[in-house]
Amino acid sequence: MNERQKYINDLSIYLRQLTDEERNDALEFYDEYIADAGLETRTAIEERLGTPRQLSHKILADYSIKANNESIKEGHPASPHSSWRVFWWVLVAIITSPITFGLGIAVLALLLAAGGVALSLIVGIVALIFGVAVIAIVSLYIGIGLLATNLFSGLFYLGLGVTLIGLFLVCLPLIYWLIRVIVQGIANFAKFIYAKVQARRKK
Repeated sequence: MNERQKYINDLSIYLRQLTDEERNDALEFYDEYIADAGLETRTAIEERLGTPRQLSHKILADYSIKANNESIKEGHPASPHSSWRVFWWVLVAIITSPITFGLGIAVLALLLAAGGVALSLIVGIVALIFGVAVIAIVSLYIGIGLLATNLFSGLFYLGLGVTLIGLFLVCLPLIYWLIRVIVQGIANFAKFIYAKVQARRKK
């Protein structure tokens, strides 16, 4: 087994998250790339492509971006899982990429700041919805307790509780859509940063 085959075998270990077809396509592409470039030693291969682990992070980032782009072709945001996957793999690819240290730190800071903002917005939205649900339950509890002693106050609290539950149920789809939009936004930002880093590396 030559150095190219050893490198490709090592790379395949880190690509287990891909489907068999995706993994085979990636391995075939880089096997041909190494052969065509005439890279015969492990040192020469890693100087061009990085270690198998580093290259696998780039490949996983590329495939997560491709999957995310395909899922938003019709104008709808992708699932939060797909969008966070893009953010995560782009982050890992940039951290482990053999790029200029200063650039890596700056890009990492940008991505973490954007991710922090997105996460804060999501937590705030979830907390707001949870608060509405708690107030609705408390209102119903108070309303039931007051029915026997103060009918009108009891009916008021019951009405308030039912209204809030209705608002909660109506807003759930909207909230889910809003979270998808926020997470897709952070994924799009990660893709933009990743494209800039890749363009910088090719220069």
